[in-house]
Amino acid sequence: MKKFLVKHVGNMGDLVILAPPVLDTIKTQYPSSHLTFVTPWGYKNRAGQWGKRNQGGHGIHLMMTNPRIDQLIHYHSTATSLTADICREDGQSFPTWSDKYFHQQVESGDYDQVINIDIGLTPTDHPVQKIYRAHKISSSIFNYQIYLTSHDLDIARQVIENAPHPRIVLLESLSGPAARSWDPAKVTQLESAITEEYGTQPIWFGAGFVNHFQGRPLTLRENIATLTFCDVGIGVLSGPLHFAAAVGLPTLTLYSDQPLHRAAPSYVQNALISNPHHKHRNILGPTPATMYAQKYPHQVPNLTPAETAAQKFTNWMSPGRQSTKGTLAAITVDEVLTVLHDMLLVPNL
Repeated sequence: MKKFLVKHVGNMGDLVILAPPVLDTIKTQYPSSHLTFVTPWGYKNRAGQWGKRNQGGHGIHLMMTNPRIDQLIHYHSTATSLTADICREDGQSFPTWSDKYFHQQVESGDYDQVINIDIGLTPTDHPVQKIYRAHKISSSIFNYQIYLTSHDLDIARQVIENAPHPRIVLLESLSGPAARSWDPAKVTQLESAITEEYGTQPIWFGAGFVNHFQGRPLTLRENIATLTFCDVGIGVLSGPLHFAAAVGLPTLTLYSDQPLHRAAPSYVQNALISNPHHKHRNILGPTPATMYAQKYPHQVPNLTPAETAAQKFTNWMSPGRQSTKGTLAAITVDEVLTVLHDMLLVPNL
């Protein structure tokens, strides 16, 4: 029996767009193999260390329902607990490996292959294909997937069952300080236009918009499960967008500065969308000859130094006036409404 050790320490989006195809490939090619998956509870702390639970325990919480994983390990920067007395999630306990212990396992010779999903990516890379090439994996599998339980879906159904249709979801990263976000003023205009056109307010989804059930906040998976009962999700390249695509919600993505194969949901043939008329859509902002990841201060190609100073740009988390920031902001509210209307006209939506 072949043994695989797979590690991912990173953001939530990668757990639904990068990890699942790698795990599916291993179990497809080696059905009787044993797969150990190592991931942190949530994000690292301000000291740059992994360990404590945060952001709803997203790493462990999202992966604990993946049927491809034989052993799920909680990654911690400094602590090890093989007796699973540190990490407990949804009533289950998981062993904890420190960074030192993880590297001991890598060097132990106990595994036929060690795969690190956290690799450096450029704006033009195809993320999954680059992982496959780096680890000499032969595969064409490229799928979104989140494994929701029947309990997750039942709670979500009860939470959202009284919301009127059409259920148009605005995904949290659409508006905010990140450089991938849209112009906040246009987000406000879009909310008003949707309410006027369809007679129902859009539903916001994200960490700042967690629904409650019987007095408690929904878990991350339960909150994601609410998306399965909606009609269209509108967002930008982000974790919430990937969540929506991964549960089969048709998405409308505002996109620029990167080729579609970089991470656009429309590039993926989503088997979870059974109706052939329902598709992911993109609206593309003008893209310069040189593409940028839009994350770092030196990667703002459409601003002169004077414009940068005038709009009080600090870094990608504090970009100043987004309406003058870059190519994504060139997308108009009317364009979004036109595509949204077309999506809502398809049969059975």
